[in-house]
Amino acid sequence: MSTYKKLKPKICLQNLIKIYGNRPRTALKLFREGRTRDEILELTNQVVGIADISVEINQGELFVIMGLSGSGKSTLVRCLNRLIKPTSGHIYIDEEDIAHVNEKRMREIRLRKISMVFQKFGLFPHKTVLENVEYGLKVQGIEPVKRHQKGKETLALVGLEKWADYLPSSLSGGMQQRVGLARALATDAEILLMDEPFSALDPLIRREMQKELLSLQKELQKTIIFISHDIYEAFRLGDRIAVMKEGKIVQVGTPKKIISQPANDYIRAFLQDIYESKAILEQ
Repeated sequence: MSTYKKLKPKICLQNLIKIYGNRPRTALKLFREGRTRDEILELTNQVVGIADISVEINQGELFVIMGLSGSGKSTLVRCLNRLIKPTSGHIYIDEEDIAHVNEKRMREIRLRKISMVFQKFGLFPHKTVLENVEYGLKVQGIEPVKRHQKGKETLALVGLEKWADYLPSSLSGGMQQRVGLARALATDAEILLMDEPFSALDPLIRREMQKELLSLQKELQKTIIFISHDIYEAFRLGDRIAVMKEGKIVQVGTPKKIISQPANDYIRAFLQDIYESKAILEQ
């Protein structure tokens, strides 16, 4: 886990709801009347992706959102930079409600304040490693000399300065993910959104990238929202963890608190592997 100073919330979600389909308002009305996700799907053919989430994420916190496939975690993280527009509710970033700003302002926020690291790396195959890292700076309009310098500094931060002039195809999967991380860091964004960024990596490389992220976070103190379906990864990285099920947050807490005070049987089932591993180690 990283360490962070608890300050005022960097991100505050209030009653966030996302409904997929061509009649979201009809489904929203049913949701507010107390209908379940399955009932709404049956009655309207609309899918409740996010079901009335309210949570605060602190400045400098590495906040992990964990859940099984279909739990809504990727929808939630994409609402935070409005790649997915919520149906209802509020997303405050530094007290600005980005759920309701216009597209021009949202583009500015994406350019300056929020960066995203994807599971599939998302690198441009025809651009060099350095050009990939510089891309966000180029979009910001930073002049070539300054963005080259910043790009090289950021590559050094992730240990890839010697690979600046190579194409991504020359790099291993773990190295490519480092390039993706460097590209996100190069813009000096205050918030990093990471959607299962290490899940495609081999276990040993994945562990190395987790250690790399914790080391960088100790130095940079970004606000990081990290999506994972892996409980070991979540507990290794998270200052706090939110466990999602069917579009809702079931429990939020530190790893220690979740282990010692699971909220319900669903959380206990999630923790079963950890309980069993501990029992084996104690034998």
